[in-house]
Amino acid sequence: MGLRYRVKKVNLDLYKRKVDGYKVQFLNHTTITEESLVEYISRSAGIPKSMVKACTMAIADAIGFYVINGHKVSFGNFGKFHLKVENTCVDTPEECLADTVKRTTLHFTPSKSIKNVLEGVELEEYKSLSVKKD
Repeated sequence: MGLRYRVKKVNLDLYKRKVDGYKVQFLNHTTITEESLVEYISRSAGIPKSMVKACTMAIADAIGFYVINGHKVSFGNFGKFHLKVENTCVDTPEECLADTVKRTTLHFTPSKSIKNVLEGVELEEYKSLSVKKD
């Protein structure tokens, strides 16, 4: 079984005009909670859940600390974290001030090993079993 997707109708802004189109949207069945993830890691690594929980909290704190202080964080076979800024384009450098920033987000780029996991995955279109009314 491959990654399941559905086709979704969208209204795109293409060259400053609205265009109807279709795109693939992956189906996400559930959200894996932190507790489920900690349980899985604990069983997989043979480490008590309390230690896994403490480590994940410390990692999250460390990533936050370093990116807020202007660093990129490379986390080995997991990936890289860095801050991204989205701002309004202005005409002159003097107009480029903090109030032109719309939002700042934490950006994650997965490692090559994580990307390689997705290479062999097949895609499978999800057809819903809806009942047609006569």
